Amino acid sequence: MNTKKLTWFLILVCIALTLLQAGLPALADSVSQVSSVPISMPGSSVVEITGVNAVNFPNVITYVRVNTPEGREGQLRKEDFHIFEDGELMETASVQFPDKTSRTKLDLAIVFDETGSMSEEIADLKAKVKQLTDNLASANIDCRYSLISFNDEVIIKQGWTSDPAIMKNAVDGLEADGGDDAPEVNLDAIETTLLSGFRPDAQHMILDITDSMTHYRGDGTEFSQFTIPETTEHLISNGTSYILVGPASTSGGYTIHSDKKELVKALGGSGLFIDIHSDEFSVILDKIQSIITETYTIWYYSPNYHEKDKKISIEVRVGDDFDSGLFTVSHIQDSLAAPLPLITYQTSDQETGISDISDEISTLGRSIVDITGINAVNFPYILSYVTVNTTDGRSGELTETDFKVYEDDELMNITSFSFTDSSDKTSLDLVIVFDDTGSLVDEIGDMKEKIHGLTESISAANIDCRYSLISFKDSVVVQQEWTSDPAVIRKAIDSLTAEEGFDDPEVNLDAIETALGFGFRPDAQHMILDITDSTTHYRGDGTRFSKYTIPETADHLLDNGTSFILVGPTTVPGVFNENNDKRELIKSLGGSGLFIDIHGDDFSAILDRIQGVITQTYIIGYYTPDEITDGGKRTVRIIVKNNEDSGQYTSSMR
Repeated sequence: MNTKKLTWFLILVCIALTLLQAGLPALADSVSQVSSVPISMPGSSVVEITGVNAVNFPNVITYVRVNTPEGREGQLRKEDFHIFEDGELMETASVQFPDKTSRTKLDLAIVFDETGSMSEEIADLKAKVKQLTDNLASANIDCRYSLISFNDEVIIKQGWTSDPAIMKNAVDGLEADGGDDAPEVNLDAIETTLLSGFRPDAQHMILDITDSMTHYRGDGTEFSQFTIPETTEHLISNGTSYILVGPASTSGGYTIHSDKKELVKALGGSGLFIDIHSDEFSVILDKIQSIITETYTIWYYSPNYHEKDKKISIEVRVGDDFDSGLFTVSHIQDSLAAPLPLITYQTSDQETGISDISDEISTLGRSIVDITGINAVNFPYILSYVTVNTTDGRSGELTETDFKVYEDDELMNITSFSFTDSSDKTSLDLVIVFDDTGSLVDEIGDMKEKIHGLTESISAANIDCRYSLISFKDSVVVQQEWTSDPAVIRKAIDSLTAEEGFDDPEVNLDAIETALGFGFRPDAQHMILDITDSTTHYRGDGTRFSKYTIPETADHLLDNGTSFILVGPTTVPGVFNENNDKRELIKSLGGSGLFIDIHGDDFSAILDRIQGVITQTYIIGYYTPDEITDGGKRTVRIIVKNNEDSGQYTSSMR
């Protein structure tokens, strides 16, 4: 280089350095403001928390990927993981990995920028979507899919579906067109997805694919109703795994308001970022596929009381490696208080019947104290059945002094106290009411496999149990009357077959009433386990199938002092209403019943939880000082340390 050229080169270098030190906006605008702040990128660390789901707090689910050969192959076990909640070591309940032996659940929503610049990415997604769904199926993942596109408006291309072919058709319908006026309404597309109804126990995942910035409320336009901090809070509250496939920089200029990498950063470890320009998009899709199929699902039960909306830090350690994430103690219905985004529906195949009644009823595992039943058939002597979802509660280590019982706010004197898994023999009359329609074939198979373990556990817990079995569709069939012989009830369940009955609803109320007519022992716990995936017929529904209504059956359950456990659906293909939704029955029991979402877990795992309820119950007796048998409802409140639950009974002689 000659002297003249060298001089000019040095002058230009000096000018550039001066401009950078002065913070020249034109140069800084094209660089992301979060580029210097660490954000989670796949493969950048050994342990990656891809999501934390606490929508059923105190049950917490953490999703973790471990980037080692044994981690990616699913060879790690429960003892390899250590989970800390705000620095306190938790007791890991279970660990699952997607494989042939353990079926995991995933709700995967793809949020796709359908503007003209995304034509190549759309083509790659169309080519890869079948491979993606096939690999998820081969990994034994129970997956639901949805597709939402956006530019300056949000379009629901496909609501939740479990059919890969339907999802592929929706992706094939994507077209890259228009949208050259970046930014786009990306936040509103995410918010639309959060309102679509994720399954409580599934991994909630949003795959957000874009090459643009996002509009936000206050950007000088009317396109968006949300801000990045708001959407971050909603993702955390919904327990959503968020993967952003986006640009590291844009020509238009990033700000902290329009750069969704700020969203990943604010998730505190529960999100991942992939640079959309870092590799061929088809290769990026392969990476995402690996993330989904190599994720450990880890459950634990939080023993801690946290105030609503409190942010909790989760740390997962595997050996010397670790990652952190966040969850908030809140319900999604409470946290999504911002105005609804403007949505265009492009398909009529939306699932209907979504209901939020489950927030108003006793759902197993949602609270620490669960009153499973109150028996007043020997009034004025009252028996309450209580489970306590803590380590010492489940192991029977609590004593009478740990419990306080109030009737209509007056403290009662406990006269008897026992735990089912103890030296004191207890009595139980258990009726299994089973929907044996064709849609429950898998559940019947699981019940057949599990019934021996259930009866053995009940016997080992020193419970004197009588069993009976009733099946129903459009008619009620008594499969087995009372028997104390476990072999007899196992034979009755082995004879169940799932067939017909695809004309939802069924005669569930009449099956319950048949069970109530069996004649329970006065001193035993009266329990009905009701298993169905359907709504119920009721008197006045325009058919002749049913003789009863939900309020009537609720009163009969209360009069009989029955512990009622409903394993039922939160959504149905038809429409729920207060007359056919048996969660209304749980609600009417005033806390003396329990609900379990039949789609919330593998049915075999649900049966294990029910087994725990039966064999880990405290039985508390007292005499009510108000012996007037007026048939009125009385509220029983039971406090265990700082936790409580309430139930009801009717004050009448039988």
